Amino acid sequence: MIYLNCIKHAPNGSIAIVGGTDGVNGTQKHYTEAEAIEAIDAGTESFLVRDASGHHASVRVAHNGVRHFLETHRDGVKTDNLGRLPICHHMPIPAPIPTPPYRPVPVQRGHAVGRTRRS
Repeated sequence: MIYLNCIKHAPNGSIAIVGGTDGVNGTQKHYTEAEAIEAIDAGTESFLVRDASGHHASVRVAHNGVRHFLETHRDGVKTDNLGRLPICHHMPIPAPIPTPPYRPVPVQRGHAVGRTRRS
C-alpha cells in the first residue's frame, strides 16, 4: 500500500508523477502516471490518498475513451482527492540531456546558378 502525499503535473495539466510513502517500510517512492496505472492493473501496488482529518480514498484507473488516467474514488470528501495533494518538491531532478557541440556546416562550393559564363 502506497499512501500518496504529492503529485507533479504535466504541462497539459494531467498528472505526470505521484509520490508517496510505502506503508510497509516507510520509504518515499515516486511513480510516473503510466507506472502507477500499470502497477494498479497488474495488482502489484495499491494507492491511497489520506487527508489531515484521517479521511482516505483509494486511487483507481479510469478511462475516458481516449486514455487511461488516475482518479480517487468519489466519497464526497474533497480534501482526499489527488488534485489537493501538494507538489512533489523532494524528487531528484533528472540530469539534463547533454547537447552535442556546435559544428558549423561547411559552405558548399559548386556550380554558379543563375550566372552567365564569360568567354
